[in-house]
Amino acid sequence: MIRINLLPIKQLAAEVSRRREITIGAVFLGLAAFVIIVVHLTQVYRLSSLQSELSGLRAELQSLNTKIKEVGDLQNKIKDLRSKNTIIDDLNKKKSGPGLVMENLANAAPPTLWLTELKETNGSLTLNGLAVDNKTVADFISGLEASKHFKTVELVETTQGSGPTAGYQKFSIKTGVLYHAAEPLPEPAANIKAAPLAVKKEEKKG
Repeated sequence: MIRINLLPIKQLAAEVSRRREITIGAVFLGLAAFVIIVVHLTQVYRLSSLQSELSGLRAELQSLNTKIKEVGDLQNKIKDLRSKNTIIDDLNKKKSGPGLVMENLANAAPPTLWLTELKETNGSLTLNGLAVDNKTVADFISGLEASKHFKTVELVETTQGSGPTAGYQKFSIKTGVLYHAAEPLPEPAANIKAAPLAVKKEEKKG
């Protein structure tokens, strides 16, 4: 005997609808999973690229820091050399400076004036001595002021000598000393106007 199991039409329709929903849900889940995987792989690729770029930038920064340090060392060496050159120049100037100062001092001193003490402190020179009179001292001060190796000449005091120096005037003078006097500035050249040339017109003969 053959049995035929006939499902009701409503149950069959519900079963078909349920299977369709399951299929559509599975498709959407598959698409969502695919999108997630693609986004993840894209982010992994971008992260790898950024890490490579960051490594390159770090290497370049390290190279720049090395170059900056080399430039700084070079600038320090240049500064040190300039400082040494300045010291050498000052020493060379001071070699001849005291001789020039003493020469100018001797030229400024009148024959009737004698120095008994000469003392220098921080570029200030103290001169003590004897002179036959105050006019001689004044002439000596004028001579010092006329020299480019002395500045701010000041008479500290003059007193009458006593004992062996009773016939002389004792004096004390302070002055600034310049071992290397500044060179005078060149005078501006005068404007020379060219004399106009006389132009003679030749008379035309008729």
